[in-house]
Amino acid sequence: MADVGTLDLAMADLGATAVRFVRIYGPLALLCFTFLESSMLFPFFPSEVVVPAAAALLITDSPSFFVFVGAAAIGGTVGAFVPFYAFRGPGSRGLGRLRDRINVSENATDRGRQWFRRWGASSVFWGRFLPALRSVVSIPAGLAGMTRVRFGVYTATGTVLFYAAVGAVVYYGRQQPLFAALTSVAADRPVLAGTVALAALAVGLWVSLRHLRRERVS
Repeated sequence: MADVGTLDLAMADLGATAVRFVRIYGPLALLCFTFLESSMLFPFFPSEVVVPAAAALLITDSPSFFVFVGAAAIGGTVGAFVPFYAFRGPGSRGLGRLRDRINVSENATDRGRQWFRRWGASSVFWGRFLPALRSVVSIPAGLAGMTRVRFGVYTATGTVLFYAAVGAVVYYGRQQPLFAALTSVAADRPVLAGTVALAALAVGLWVSLRHLRRERVS
């Protein structure tokens, strides 16, 4: 129990430090954070805390919303290519040497492989919405020899939609109650509303699949 408490405290400190860097360096710090998270070269950052906090700090209007999404998506997409190439094998531009430095548990890797086997290449897109798979899904994609172009398109699309959904929820939710915020988004920003709905659908699908798997095991 002490170890768990110590780990939680360390993650909280790490999250606070990341938010502090975002406050000082703005979108550049966010880009670096999302790169480090998706590359898995560092221990997992508490993205569930940092990304919404960064959205609250950085998004003040429509232009800043697109800056937020762009910075987060660039970092997340470029970082995803690190584990993709590291586990791709021969012809991986030398990144295979980084395999031992990628901090990921065997359980997480197995989960990513099972997801990829079940859903194929499209899992690279859907996986970007799911906290448990957002970074890990790059590994089975590399092992399966997925083409670079397809991987890049699926990763970039899913990453953009994910961060757009987070940014939209934080920005509109901060200004007004949640129901009114969702109504306002649906009326004034149908694209953002669709993005949020897509993210919610992906999360709902993930929860449903986990529930079904548990029922089968039991």
